[in-house]
Amino acid sequence: MEGSGTWQGLTLVSIVTWICLSSYLKLTHKLRSLVQPWVARQVVGGVPLILEIQKHQNGVLDALFSGLSCVVSVPFYTAFLPLLFWSGHGRLARQMTLLIAFCDYLGNCIKDVVSAPRPSCPPVRRITATKDEEDNAMEYGLPSSHTLNTVCLSGYVIRTFFTLFIVESVVVS
Repeated sequence: MEGSGTWQGLTLVSIVTWICLSSYLKLTHKLRSLVQPWVARQVVGGVPLILEIQKHQNGVLDALFSGLSCVVSVPFYTAFLPLLFWSGHGRLARQMTLLIAFCDYLGNCIKDVVSAPRPSCPPVRRITATKDEEDNAMEYGLPSSHTLNTVCLSGYVIRTFFTLFIVESVVVS
């Protein structure tokens, strides 16, 4: 358990060090001025591909993906994580809370550095399920918080499944 405390301490120290250095040396502004023009050109250049994909719209898939996007959003976690604590799954709830906090922090840091605009709407069609998502659609677009949370959550589920079912079955046999 001591290794875990050391790792957590080093992580916190590195985050605080990065924040202090980036604020003092204005690293974010310098990096943004290098990256943002290239990213903006990529966003504008990708609009024809997005429009081609959106020509094949399907109401059922739109509803499905709109609903799935709610599962990796802040309102869902605000309701879901306390339920894990209250149902006696404290360890799982703590791990998921730390995972989502880390993923959101990392994603928002990258968004601040890259400052990538979203494709203009119209012509690109945005699908939003809630008023909160409509407001968030005005923020920077890269990386997508929903995509980042989906990848983190999927990775965690796969790791947990692998640990619980695959490793335990090898140990038992």
